Amino acid sequence: MSDVLTPEDLKIQTAVSTVEAFSKRFSKAHLDFACHAAFPLALTPELAYHLWSTFRTDIEEKPLNIPWLAVADFLLSDLCREVEPELELYEMDLTVRTILLNELKLDPRLGMKRIEELSDFLLNYVDKELRSPTSSTDIAEIHKLIALGYVKPQEAAQNLARKLQQQDWGNYLGLVQVASFLETFTEPLKDFQPLLSYGRGIGKLGRGDFKGATEEFNRFHNRVEIENVLLTIPHSFEFETPTVNRQGQIIKTETHSAQYFIETLPGNIKLEMVAIPGGTFTMGSSEEEKDSYDDERPQHQVTVPPFFMGKYPVTQGQWKAIAIRNDLKVDTDLELDPSRFKGDDRPVERVNWYECVEFCKRLSKLTGRDYRLPSEAEWEYACRAGTTTPFYFGETITGELANYRASSTYRDEPKGEYKGETTPVGQFPPNAFGLYDMHGNVWEWCADDWHDNYEGATTDGSAWKYSKDTNLSSSKKEQNKEKHGNNRDKMSRSPLRGGSWFYYPNNCRCAFRYINLLSRDYRNDVIGFRVVCGFGRT
Repeated sequence: MSDVLTPEDLKIQTAVSTVEAFSKRFSKAHLDFACHAAFPLALTPELAYHLWSTFRTDIEEKPLNIPWLAVADFLLSDLCREVEPELELYEMDLTVRTILLNELKLDPRLGMKRIEELSDFLLNYVDKELRSPTSSTDIAEIHKLIALGYVKPQEAAQNLARKLQQQDWGNYLGLVQVASFLETFTEPLKDFQPLLSYGRGIGKLGRGDFKGATEEFNRFHNRVEIENVLLTIPHSFEFETPTVNRQGQIIKTETHSAQYFIETLPGNIKLEMVAIPGGTFTMGSSEEEKDSYDDERPQHQVTVPPFFMGKYPVTQGQWKAIAIRNDLKVDTDLELDPSRFKGDDRPVERVNWYECVEFCKRLSKLTGRDYRLPSEAEWEYACRAGTTTPFYFGETITGELANYRASSTYRDEPKGEYKGETTPVGQFPPNAFGLYDMHGNVWEWCADDWHDNYEGATTDGSAWKYSKDTNLSSSKKEQNKEKHGNNRDKMSRSPLRGGSWFYYPNNCRCAFRYINLLSRDYRNDVIGFRVVCGFGRT
């Protein structure tokens, strides 16, 4: 009984047959050209003819006698296929390309010296192409990386790691594409196995093979560093999110999954950061939404890039792990235990905006990532998680779904228990992005300056800042000037989002914006925060 061929075996067998068929149909000189043409990852006729005219001899200057027609014969053969007709762009099957490059390296007339010459050729070609106004920057970048892979592998590995660092974990097609691209570097970057393994994991994640991805990522401990580029290790988790009707009855429960990474803080305290996929949403509320306010309007479309957000509000345990590190201090001292309601797994409260920013700066120094407060747009986008209802659970909210003043009602739901204090994070169901406690428990600071409405608001997801205190009344401006001089930043105000254990259901709506009139210096046992960071390292 013959052995059953694996898909990989079949792929290699097909590639070998394709190369053999080309060799039988054409001359040895044609095959020599094909080996050279396999070096770039993508080919245009112009680049192919440049290769032909440049490499007319072997490394000892003996003629290869490659006919001019070999270029056209190659491009029209089964060795490559046209992928972008508008650009006349051709690609070769990865396995076919590997076979031809191996043949070139093993050929004593060519060998590794010719590989190095091809690398130099491609780098020079890219340099000229980038100066051309009609060139494709993406293609030139690909050529550059391929060339660097052989002559400057460390630089190539660093550039590829940066590409991986910027990937949106929610864009599965993008993950598959970048992983496939990384496969082409298996040979030149064979000394960078962590990078290649990470790429395989990303590819499996993109294909939905979470078990296979986990096996690859388990080779690392939460993070891997490639040539000073920090790559996070994604984990996956599944969870259920209920939807309720106006009576507060659960009408359906959906299972979701999300990716996250773990930041290990001093004292082995874990901070879980969930990947929020990029997207476009409608920010604010309509006039028809019950108990909505004018400062939530006009509704407007906002496109938010992907980012990471804390799975929970920052806990007291996490706060202490950073607050105790005075060696990380940037601007402000941090009180070690500011909260009224004690418990390491409860959200930290009684922290003002400046202290929360200081926490983020210290965390950034410690980890090498850019931690910060979320913008209002990021916060609302993450809270809604694809929904358009007042709450991410639906038309109303109940005491079974969040910690707020549940003795009051929003719609037709029954009254619930008013707990009168914070609760440990994660006790209530998450939203569809896998975020907990976005409704209730503690208000959460945002990075923006306060604006009375959304007229002229940013639409790219960034924090909306102003340079002067234009949001204050003239009398308030005079008071500020008299009391604090020109220190406008100290008296500027930032919005709070999400509601809290003390506040009413209306205040917990996705669109509700709370302004604290006592400025960013204000502390209260209803105010906490949550951190975000971008896809990448600063």
